[in-house]
Formats: sequence, C-alpha cells, structure tokens
Amino acid sequence: MRSALKVLIVVGAVLSAPLSGSAQGLAGLAKGTGQEAAAPACATPVVDPSAWVKSVTAGFNYTDGNSKTSSINLNGKTTRDYQGEVYRFEADYNYGNAAADGETQREETKNNTRGTAEYKHILDEVYFWGAGTSIFHDDIASIRYRSILNPSLGAYVLREESIKLSLEAGPSYVWEKKGADTENYLAPRVADRFEWKFSPTAKLFQWTEYLVSADDSSNYLVNAEMGLEAALTSLVNVVILVRDNYVNQPAEDRKQNDIATITGLKVNL
Repeated sequence: MRSALKVLIVVGAVLSAPLSGSAQGLAGLAKGTGQEAAAPACATPVVDPSAWVKSVTAGFNYTDGNSKTSSINLNGKTTRDYQGEVYRFEADYNYGNAAADGETQREETKNNTRGTAEYKHILDEVYFWGAGTSIFHDDIASIRYRSILNPSLGAYVLREESIKLSLEAGPSYVWEKKGADTENYLAPRVADRFEWKFSPTAKLFQWTEYLVSADDSSNYLVNAEMGLEAALTSLVNVVILVRDNYVNQPAEDRKQNDIATITGLKVNL
C-alpha cells in the first residue's frame, strides 16, 4: 500500500504541476501589465455550501489484435456536508471481458455492481453517529448478493478544509448468497475514510472497512479503496484508483482477493 501511495502522490504532482504553473505564469503576467490575472480555467469555483455535490465518472479500455480485452467502469456519486449533516450516495458498475488470443471467443473477466448510502450526524467538533447500507453483486466471484446494514459511532481525527480523517465502529448485519450458500450474520465493523487536498486542483482519497462474523472469526471481509483525483478543467477531473475486495471465505472454487485498477474521467454536474 505504501508504494501505491507514493505512486499516486507522484502522479498527482505531475498532473497538478502544469495547472499551478499556469496560475503562477498568469500572476506574473498580471504584475508586469498592472492588471489582475484571470482565474485559470480549472480553478475550483465558489459553490453554495448547502448544495449537493454530484458527479459521474466513466472509464473505458479496449484492445484488439493478438489479444482482445475491453472494460468499462461507471460511477455516479452525490454528497453533501452541511450544518452537521453528512450524506453520501454512490453507485458503481464494472464490466470487462478478454480473450487469450485473436482467435478465441471473449470471456467475462469482471461484472459487478455496488450501491451505497451513508448518513452522519455531527455531534460536536470530533464525534458523530451514523448509519449506512450497501448492496453488492459480483458474477465472477459468485456473489449473488451481499447486503450490509451498519449503524456506527465515530470520531474525526482530522477535520479541516484540506484534510479529513474519520474513524468509526459499530455492529453490522450481513445478508449474502455466495454460490449456492446463503448466510445471514451479525458482524462487528470498523472503518476509516481519508481525504487530503494537497493542491488546489488535486486530492488523495482512501477508504477501508473490515467486518468479521460474530459467530466465526475466520469469516471476515475487507473492502478498501485508494485513489487520486486531479482537475483537467473546472468541470472534468481525471481519477486513478485501486480497489481491493477481500473475502476470507469465498464461494466454492473462487479466489479470496479481487483487485482492480481503474482510470476514468469524472464530470462534475
């Protein structure tokens, strides 16, 4: 994870450097002419703090010839953090197929869907309570469905404009069907969420949750995500992220760990 973090920060610096350099060049030109420089095209606009922040992200990859691969990634998100009420809604779809060579038929390599909804009520400068729910389906991992309901109590370790880190814990309940097996169980959960805006046009984000069955400590799962986002214009950002879904007791004949690297363009609505 440390090496991945270093790579993401370096990429973010490369992406954001031309943007900040352009801003400095405009400022210098303004001083020379005695005129105020216009804001760069990718400058973050002033927004109403009570407004919902909405975005759509899409990524696509395709190869043909000696090898055949294609993948599509779609994500929609809306959030709001205003007057002690924090909302987060997100939907995600990923599909891919590949062929060993140019003559064989393509086979699915990924086909999964996830939806999440979260709410936090801020109690004071540090503590909050909240609740969340998610539903997940993965054809390749033979997860017919996994639905999680999780109330929680948490605290902000950092809560500044440019950097936020929160920790939370609480009981959760899991309904899932893996292969032909159906399980419903209570699972204590711990999670964190981190966001660092290290320049006016780029940020690093990370999220992890760990759930373990109250009846069987060997039955646990970990969901994690880490990525980088940098502005190309005031409306379009480039997003690079690594997503890891680990299930210690997967469906029969399936592997425990699924890792995906996703690159896409995010449109701010």
